[in-house]
Amino acid sequence: MCRNLQFVLLAIVIHIVGSQNGQESVEEVESNTDSEVDSGQFFSHLYKSNLQQLVKIKNNSLDPCDDFYAHACANFDQALEEDPDETLPPYLYNKQDRMTFFSAQVGNFETLPGRLISQLYAECRQRDERHVFSVTPLKSHWERLLDEVPFLARNAEVLSSWPFLRHQWERRHLNGQLNWIVLSAQLAAHGLPTLLNIYFALDTIYVSPMEDLPCPSTEDFKSSLSDVLEGRHHQISHIIAHEMRVLCRGMRGELPLTRSLTRNGRTTTPSPRQEQLQLDENTIEYFQHFFAALNFSKEQLELARKFPLDVEKITQAWDVLRQTEPRIVYNYVMWQAKEHLRYPDCYKVSEEFERLLHSEYWQWHVLNPHLSREVALASYQLHTTRFQKLRRSSLSRRDWFGHLWPASVEKKELQVARILHAHAQNYLNITELNENYSGLGFVNNSFHGNLLLLRRAQLRHSFESPYVDEEDVNQPAYFLRHFLHFVLLSLHRPTYHYYATQGLELWRQSGLLLDTDGRYTAMDCLETQSFQNYDAESAPIYRKLSSEEIGEIFHFHRSFQASLRDYHFWLQGERFAFAETFVLKFFELDPQKVLFYAVAQQHCNRQTEIFAAQLNRGYMNMPEFQDAFKCTTGKPMNPSSRCMINNCE
Repeated sequence: MCRNLQFVLLAIVIHIVGSQNGQESVEEVESNTDSEVDSGQFFSHLYKSNLQQLVKIKNNSLDPCDDFYAHACANFDQALEEDPDETLPPYLYNKQDRMTFFSAQVGNFETLPGRLISQLYAECRQRDERHVFSVTPLKSHWERLLDEVPFLARNAEVLSSWPFLRHQWERRHLNGQLNWIVLSAQLAAHGLPTLLNIYFALDTIYVSPMEDLPCPSTEDFKSSLSDVLEGRHHQISHIIAHEMRVLCRGMRGELPLTRSLTRNGRTTTPSPRQEQLQLDENTIEYFQHFFAALNFSKEQLELARKFPLDVEKITQAWDVLRQTEPRIVYNYVMWQAKEHLRYPDCYKVSEEFERLLHSEYWQWHVLNPHLSREVALASYQLHTTRFQKLRRSSLSRRDWFGHLWPASVEKKELQVARILHAHAQNYLNITELNENYSGLGFVNNSFHGNLLLLRRAQLRHSFESPYVDEEDVNQPAYFLRHFLHFVLLSLHRPTYHYYATQGLELWRQSGLLLDTDGRYTAMDCLETQSFQNYDAESAPIYRKLSSEEIGEIFHFHRSFQASLRDYHFWLQGERFAFAETFVLKFFELDPQKVLFYAVAQQHCNRQTEIFAAQLNRGYMNMPEFQDAFKCTTGKPMNPSSRCMINNCE
């Protein structure tokens, strides 16, 4: 595995610096990437372009020892003007790279889940496309919904007049044709909750109120209805918007509830502490339609555990629904569906169905041309696991235990890849996914209909899957998700950029950095440092800091040092120091300086005053910065006294 990874990096070196032999220039190297490229060329082009961007943004005419942030970011605006397509907000690229890779490779997906995502993404992109010679007018969003969603298409003629006023509803006898309970249940079963939120874990059903029930202002309601009310009297939008706003505010508990009377004339009030949901005719009908749409068997429903959450709030919301005209509720449910299905960004497909996307990536079909999974796992386990963080800190120890530690944990190291393999086999099991997602009945050129079919399949699948919290750092799913993100990031960006983003963020979130004594010591020292050195003209970087800013500087200082140690550990541990140095030297950089630039340029043009103070005051108090940039005595970035030194370890 190491040889494979070394070969890739060696290809980087050979390809970039081959121009020094006079055979081809750096510009000629770039032209070679227009054709089919092998993995070495692919890496070298991206490596080179990012190094060029780093060099282009900094300004060597400004002394880094006077104001490092200004020096590192001086040419950011100019670089952006010269090539706005290539210059992203500096190095804030984690999600951007995932999106770029997805959009470039989605047509090459091979698994069944991958092909479903591919078709859905292609249809999403084609929604607003119209051939030059086509005589068919482009359909509105509302017209597409009526065409593509089966349970809306059945009533397309009636719904063409939506939203409904009272006289329309009564004249056309819509109370017998359109049912808000059925509509809401159908939408919820297709992954689009509107009045109740029902979700699943393995053999478990949760019922909760809509915590994020949408309730915009009357003007926002009117604006969102402008496309379907075009040509109708302007007062209609005001009437409909007002009715829907009163309804949603009532369901959210923002308006007093008019209590219903019983036959005896007494008011009915739900018990504030009741634990079981009281089912009236409306809720019974809702659940019947909901579970029928998901094709659950009677046995599955009877055996499943059921957990109603916040019963009082659910009961209150449904009391409001019971007292509201069916027409108004129907208008509101349909409005929610229309707004939620706008889907302005097609990349959301990859985020919404991330489990299916990751199962495609884990099969490695689209990643094989660039690197093997074994090499990727070897790199990842070195960088991102909590176990490796412990190992690195232990390696820095100079006692006898520190020297024996690497050998004692050799076998444990291998567990990282094994855990990922085991979890992927269970959570991304391609056989299980094929069984759950086969035969969905996708219809060509029907984005919204297919989207709801896939959402329904995903919701039903969650009933048969154990719950997985992908944000829990103690769970394999967290590492699996970040492993795949790491792979895509490493395809597009060189290693030091990884440490400027994910590596730095990893340490910023680490509880190992918390040190109350160190923080208060830093606060006192940084205040003294500002008082002794501040000068509005010669040293503005020593301005007075708030306590919040000092806390951020302290945290940044510690996390950057940890990330820097990680980077150097990687170079030494994988024996790539020579290769990395050789490549960086070509751009007049070196491993000591490059991470300072990469982290600083993350924050170019972003709240300059705040981040300039954080970067400059953090860097000037680091021995590593002084070693890298050799600032002479008296320079602003080389104060006579240092803070946060020997106080935090």
